[in-house]
Amino acid sequence: MNGSALVFDHGGRRIGVAVANLSPRLASPLLTLAARDGVPDWLELERLVKEWRPGQLVVGVPYNDASVRIVGGGSSESSDSESAAERFATALEARFRLPVARIDERLTSVEAESRLREQRRSGARTKKVRTGDVDALAACVIAEMWLDQPLVNK
Repeated sequence: MNGSALVFDHGGRRIGVAVANLSPRLASPLLTLAARDGVPDWLELERLVKEWRPGQLVVGVPYNDASVRIVGGGSSESSDSESAAERFATALEARFRLPVARIDERLTSVEAESRLREQRRSGARTKKVRTGDVDALAACVIAEMWLDQPLVNK
């Protein structure tokens, strides 16, 4: 298998993208794709896959837990996001015929935002933190989680 993966933080309006390399074990935020109701510009995504030629794709899925708040109609916010991310992962598998790993991504956006704010505070980052920056870095956090798993899963 190719030693890289494209990693996605799926959202309704934006999809953060990062790249992960197995050797050396590094993850980097790449960009943020626009999405409409969770559906990306598939031509842009195809261009990324052709450009990076990953051996695997990775999708962050916010797996539901008991602490998730229930919203109107009896469904939870997380289960809606979870099923949308699962649909996205399934669509990636069908379109690109690559293995798609799913990683529990709860709180990755919180972690990404915290890292960016700390970079801003320390002076390492001079630009204002934008939501697209958070999405791309959240994909990078997911990539780091994937890289931290034992290699037998890759």
